[in-house]
Amino acid sequence: MDLLRIFNSDMRAVEFYAYGPASQVLRVAEDALPPIPGASEVLIRVLAASVNPVDCAIRNGYGKDVFRLKGQVGPEPFPQRLGRDAAGVVQAVGANVKGFQAGERVYCAPTKACQANLIAVDASEVAHMPAGLSFLEAASLPFVALTAWSALVGQAGLDEASAHQKRILITRGAGGVGSFAIQLMKAWGAYVATTCRSRHVDYLRQLRPDHIVDYTQTPIPEAVSHIDVALDSSFDAQEAVLSTLKTHAGASYITIVSPKMRLIDEFGLKEGVRRADAQLAEKVHAQSLLGRHYYWGFMKPDGAALAKVTQRIESGQIRPLIDKVFPLEQIALAHEYCESGEAQGKIVIDMS
Repeated sequence: MDLLRIFNSDMRAVEFYAYGPASQVLRVAEDALPPIPGASEVLIRVLAASVNPVDCAIRNGYGKDVFRLKGQVGPEPFPQRLGRDAAGVVQAVGANVKGFQAGERVYCAPTKACQANLIAVDASEVAHMPAGLSFLEAASLPFVALTAWSALVGQAGLDEASAHQKRILITRGAGGVGSFAIQLMKAWGAYVATTCRSRHVDYLRQLRPDHIVDYTQTPIPEAVSHIDVALDSSFDAQEAVLSTLKTHAGASYITIVSPKMRLIDEFGLKEGVRRADAQLAEKVHAQSLLGRHYYWGFMKPDGAALAKVTQRIESGQIRPLIDKVFPLEQIALAHEYCESGEAQGKIVIDMS
């Protein structure tokens, strides 16, 4: 592969130069610097990406002390880059990379920001795309898939054997993480209850959960009980969700909207981490007295886990759920739509 030709081609990337509203701070840089892949990295030409709520939050300053260096273009705090999902074609591989070669279709949810024409990603974070999926479909999956996988498999310890007949509660089922988690748990034979607003009930029926709770009409604890594992992506329902769990039976609660970043933003890195650790320890202890497990969940880039997800997609047990596709030039509109809270499934960016 002629790297000089690749690097001399047009290089565009989504960047922001201050924290604030999408229409004011986002731009597509036409003169972005291309990455130089390391020995353990895969150089990918990105053809599709997606917008996740965390992208909007970072653009508004969320986790600025933690995320500032990720995707950073130069030695200054700005500009910064965004993006947690990518699908594209391998352009080149580093000297130490095994299992990938130029021309292959891949997808990932990498550590580095990935809304750019070219990204260099550690090979351990990459997986081959599922057969039969378009780049747009593939780009809708990695971040939400690995967020759910890290929580349900990595923390709650579920697999196909142990999930069978377990009672699982997944909040905000119409969101990206929720809709993937419902499909995975149903594929593994679990009983799945999920929560949503009234407008999302019909959408969720296509995923065939066992019970849909419209929380605007019925309080969650009145509708659901005896839960073994709860995956919570809500911002204000933790106590209600905890009250649905079995006691003294090893039930697990995982929230993917922990206060850790908020505490760091408010009190600084050192004090914020100290307060977060103390708060987490308090929650873990309180739930342990009830015979339960309590976790803060975070997405972990993991190509091997994504390869297992690929198998489920190719078997037809999981399918991508896309709400809207925006061209790269309309990235600000995509952020605004994400922030509206109206999306059902994923928001995808056509990078081609």
